[in-house]
Amino acid sequence: MSEKITQAKVRMYRMGTGDCFIVKFYAAEKEKFTMMIDCGVWKRSAAELRPYMEDLKKHVNGKVDLLIVTHEHVDHVSVFDLCKDVFIKDFEVKKVWMAWTEDDSLTEITIWKKDHGEKKKALKQAVEKLNAIVGSTGFQNSIRLSASGMDALKAKESFVETLTGFAELHMGNDPQNYKGLLEGMRVVKEEIGKGKIEFLYPGDIIKEIPGLEGLRLYIMGPPRDWDSIALEAGGEGESYRHNNELKGVDAFAASVLSTPDNLSSILPFDERFETVDPQDMDLYTNSKNSWRKIEEDWLMSAGSLALRVNSMTNNQSLVLAIEAEDSKKVMLFPGDAEFGSWASWHKIDWKGLVGPNKIHYTQDLLNRTVFYKIAHHMSHNGTAQRQGLEMMNDPELTAMATLDYNSIAAAWKNTMPNRAMLKELLVRTKGRVIIMNEDNLFYDFNEREPLTDKIKAARMKMTTQELKNFQKNLEIGEKDRYFELTVNL
Repeated sequence: MSEKITQAKVRMYRMGTGDCFIVKFYAAEKEKFTMMIDCGVWKRSAAELRPYMEDLKKHVNGKVDLLIVTHEHVDHVSVFDLCKDVFIKDFEVKKVWMAWTEDDSLTEITIWKKDHGEKKKALKQAVEKLNAIVGSTGFQNSIRLSASGMDALKAKESFVETLTGFAELHMGNDPQNYKGLLEGMRVVKEEIGKGKIEFLYPGDIIKEIPGLEGLRLYIMGPPRDWDSIALEAGGEGESYRHNNELKGVDAFAASVLSTPDNLSSILPFDERFETVDPQDMDLYTNSKNSWRKIEEDWLMSAGSLALRVNSMTNNQSLVLAIEAEDSKKVMLFPGDAEFGSWASWHKIDWKGLVGPNKIHYTQDLLNRTVFYKIAHHMSHNGTAQRQGLEMMNDPELTAMATLDYNSIAAAWKNTMPNRAMLKELLVRTKGRVIIMNEDNLFYDFNEREPLTDKIKAARMKMTTQELKNFQKNLEIGEKDRYFELTVNL
């Protein structure tokens, strides 16, 4: 009989905010299977990334049994582009898994990607226009004369900075020539994984994988319906409240992309209000009247478009739960799934399962989760509350978060980490929360309580044996390049 898996070692590379995991599975001391999940980061150069990738290649001995790419965001796929030579020379990937939403042979995916691609382009163009407006001398001078003056200007600049981050997250390094795929995703589909890609659906249960004897893999997301994919957050008690609350779009996309020849159906005013009178146009273009213009106010609607585009991509994350058949322990890797995806897991009709627990099996998997890769870098809508974290009640629960303030869009710091979710997580794990980089992270909004101190305090709740085991199972790599956690299954 084949040897059953008894242990997994999860290595999180610390390149900056973004996901890159290597999971090695062992039967006793014998290495049996290597899995790689994503490889991306927010804004790092190829030169900066190379030492990490050289370590990764050496660690896997140039071979990965299964590569999982959760979704198409820069912070999950960019390194496949920036360090492409590492992956295509003397590097073997036996199989690639992606979500069904990446299956370009499906007509519905072709149609959706065309529409979604147009929205991404619209967001980028709106951001470019907003940057030009807000950065112009005329705009800055006019807004300084308004009632709120400099505060209003700073608010506008901060908002545009946030939108710029969203656009770069989706469009990558080559926004002007975006062809429908981030370059990192294209490299995986057309070079690394060519002829080796399998597209998976929620409800799939994969058993009897050579090298993973004794494990069952459950595909939980992305949802099969587009309404769930589009759902960013839930109501009170379902999603954690945004930090801003704790402290105290289709027409738009079409109009941004439209040309003068096809504007009639989307203009904000009826044709009878239009004018071509030169005198009227002079009044409009006169710099003294710039305060009357509404261009920047209209373009501020790009915020809604950005959130929609972002959530619909995050909710397409391939979500994987790994269950040990004997111990029943579970490891959860949800990519960047947001609330719509989490809620859909509880509606899955699991194929091949029988008995009264079938309909509640998702809850059962969450109840038994001992390792959780925290979704979406600890944001407020990346972890469901009632249908997510509050169901993770195993006393061994340990979590990893891919958050690093040294490499992150500045505006994301307002929502990552979410304080309400973080507070709950520290209690449930007794401080077994491993964050990529704790520097400059605070537990409170006044930035007086370093998160490192809170984590240490939470770990004091562990028994002596629990703390000893945790310290034994956690390894810090050479030059702090990674954290590696041993999970006993």
